[in-house]
Amino acid sequence: MQAAHPSAHEIQAATAVADGGRLAGSKPKRRALRSPKGEAGSAGEDRRCLVTGEELPKDELIRFVVGPENDIVPDLAQNLPGRGFWVKADYDALTLAAKKGLFAKAAKKPVKAALDLADQIIKLLCARCLSLAGLAKGAGIAVLGEPQVEAALRAKKLALLLLANDARAEPDNRQNVPTYNVFTRDELGAALGYAQIVYAGLKPHGLTARLQTELYRLEKLAVTSHGTNSRTTQGNG
Repeated sequence: MQAAHPSAHEIQAATAVADGGRLAGSKPKRRALRSPKGEAGSAGEDRRCLVTGEELPKDELIRFVVGPENDIVPDLAQNLPGRGFWVKADYDALTLAAKKGLFAKAAKKPVKAALDLADQIIKLLCARCLSLAGLAKGAGIAVLGEPQVEAALRAKKLALLLLANDARAEPDNRQNVPTYNVFTRDELGAALGYAQIVYAGLKPHGLTARLQTELYRLEKLAVTSHGTNSRTTQGNG
């Protein structure tokens, strides 16, 4: 039986987050990246990349489904119905999948994929990260402001740091807390309910883990984009 297409409502619900703003044109710093979990997931959590054939944990891949108009729809939350097509969070891999018609070959029917698919995914991930940061504040797990973040770090209460990409310095006592310099102070402020935010820390929580996964995928894409429409990211995890 052929899998049902996701409805327009389901697609909207899975991707409806505020636009993450313009993408900075600065070239990302190169660094070795590590999965938020620090290791590959179990075999049941792995999926095969449509482009490279690699078996990778789902958190290192982007899932796509075929939409009602035979278009390729990103499923960042990995919950849309229908058969999933998985591509690693890599700029070149996503670009190749769109340009070479690999989605159509896998689906065994004509489907449309935007040629700027990789840039679209970066933009969607930015928006999703900011949305998750806002949810974290609503859940009461966000610590905002430099003195408050410093105190929470000393008390070892934080699992993730978000610093504005124009922050003058990283907090002391950061130790091994994963740190990401992805967004401007205006973008962080808008997501967290203020005019500007430079320092934000998140306590251990399911939302924090989800945000770190999305930041990790965003960083992987930015680092492999060769400076094209990418953001500067600095993740230590």
